[in-house]
Amino acid sequence: MTNKLFGAHYYQTQTPSIFESDSNQLYFFTSFIGNHTIDVEVGDCIYFFDKDLRFTQIKKGPCTIQSIHLATVIRGYMHPEASISLQGVTTLPYVNGCSTKQLFPPVRLGDPTLQYLKMPPFSKEQEHHIHSTFRVVLILEGTGKSIVGIENKNIVTELKPGSVCILEPMCPHHFETDTDTPLIAIPLHVFSSIGNIEKNHPMFNGTVII
Repeated sequence: MTNKLFGAHYYQTQTPSIFESDSNQLYFFTSFIGNHTIDVEVGDCIYFFDKDLRFTQIKKGPCTIQSIHLATVIRGYMHPEASISLQGVTTLPYVNGCSTKQLFPPVRLGDPTLQYLKMPPFSKEQEHHIHSTFRVVLILEGTGKSIVGIENKNIVTELKPGSVCILEPMCPHHFETDTDTPLIAIPLHVFSSIGNIEKNHPMFNGTVII
């Protein structure tokens, strides 16, 4: 399901699909949802999960990967090959009671990063927010809702294990949980924020909140 108005795309891993970033974006990537055999070209790399969702891995092309959950190929980026467990506790704070840990941190400022995000049970406090780059998100555990939109133009989509959310840059959104278990999400930031530098431009510097 696609919300073209705000740039939110939703899939389930049991239904094979492919999402490709469009030619207007600064960085090109392709996400493969569900069961796919993927040929990765030299110069590219792929982020993917093992069949039991116990590990996540990165491999550089040329290679061929069989993926049954979610895999994303990033054009022209070659992260060192690596594998890391999805088990363990979150160690870093995130907004409104959420917490996170870095699975694959950015090698340099602005590089792609894969995160593990834990949202508390019965949480409706996450503030509505945007990101300046794509997010490709796999729901690992729990159930909840993705709320996308502005003011009275909100669209609610149910989330469950195997849901995939692809959020375009500047898509206004937040997540909520509605059960007694946390919602665990694995978001890939196709290119990551570099902090307050992004706000160092004339529109921000010349604006005073009153």
